[in-house]
Amino acid sequence: MASKKTTKTCILEATECLLAEHGFESVSLRDITTAAEVNIAAVNYHFGSKERLFEEIQCRYVNPVNEERLRMLELATVNGRTAELREILEAFMRPFFTRVTRSKMSEQLFFKLMGRCIIDQQGDLPDALVPQFKKVTESFTVALHAAEPDLPVGTMLWRLHYTFGVMAHTLLHGDALMKLTQGACGDPDIEAQLQGMIDFCYAGFHAGKGGA
Repeated sequence: MASKKTTKTCILEATECLLAEHGFESVSLRDITTAAEVNIAAVNYHFGSKERLFEEIQCRYVNPVNEERLRMLELATVNGRTAELREILEAFMRPFFTRVTRSKMSEQLFFKLMGRCIIDQQGDLPDALVPQFKKVTESFTVALHAAEPDLPVGTMLWRLHYTFGVMAHTLLHGDALMKLTQGACGDPDIEAQLQGMIDFCYAGFHAGKGGA
């Protein structure tokens, strides 16, 4: 049993690094078995297929983030309290960034993996992720409507979608800006990046409100 667990862990960790660097479309089963030093039978035994392996990694990283999002939102709205927009954005974004401190990967590689998990998918979300994502969407929609009652629901949902995109793009391509500007953009730490995104998205939610 211990040997099987070790084999599965080796496959997961090797695949995570490959996905972070190259993306779901570019990583082959041969790449995985070579990096993990296992045979194809081991991947099939533990996961059934390459696609199932990818789905397990998505669930492994995204489910804890969504759980933390809901926990933070619940704290912000405890006893029927109306959370402020900035608090809601904090609950929506921070869990992606705090996860890096619990990973054995480098910060940059972990950010790339998280970005891949949420936007670089093959087809739709894995079935195992759909119920939780729906709950996140519903819970944050209620909180946002309470915080910004004058904002039409359709507009609010699109702006939440844009917020998701800002975060995903930053996670996946943040290092590209450093290269393109030769460092002129500075090298903000995790907290500075998070607060910068919250400021940006906060202003986006208030667009068209007369400079609010």
